[in-house]
Amino acid sequence: MPNMYEISYLLLWVIVILISYVVIVILKSAITARSMLYEQQEGLPEGAEFPIGGRIPMDGRAVPLKDHGKLGTLIFLTSSQCLACKKLYSVINDVQKKMPVYQYLFMMSGPEDEVNAVIKEYELQVPIIHVENFKDLQTPFVPFGYYVSPDGLIRAKGIINNEGHLQALVSHGEERVSA
Repeated sequence: MPNMYEISYLLLWVIVILISYVVIVILKSAITARSMLYEQQEGLPEGAEFPIGGRIPMDGRAVPLKDHGKLGTLIFLTSSQCLACKKLYSVINDVQKKMPVYQYLFMMSGPEDEVNAVIKEYELQVPIIHVENFKDLQTPFVPFGYYVSPDGLIRAKGIINNEGHLQALVSHGEERVSA
């Protein structure tokens, strides 16, 4: 018959193993949640051509969505007055350096002087198209991102609040291009 010390020792190990399992499950779900794209039902439909139209970035150089020699185009809809957008502004230059195989484009709403102030403050090195609003893009909120394939079609979309969301956008877009 086991004594009380052996039973308590065994019980202690069962509790340690159980707690470890719970922590691992929680961490896995947190990682999965971080890599998800939210509000994918919003915006223009997947498979549709992205309507860049005659819009030209503020620097005057056109950004073609087709035949540009990159794996795709990442388009971000932001606002000069959006607090969540600031997280994206602060990482986009580094992201471009890490992932140069993509073309980047911002479409930013707000007064032109505020847009210029954001460009200067964050030293943005990405083409920026100043827009009045996003009604024609069916996007009710910002920051919102699109992954556009080299043939100009939307392959993934969702809210982009941080670099993890941006990585999820790229992953989802690449999956759909290769499918």
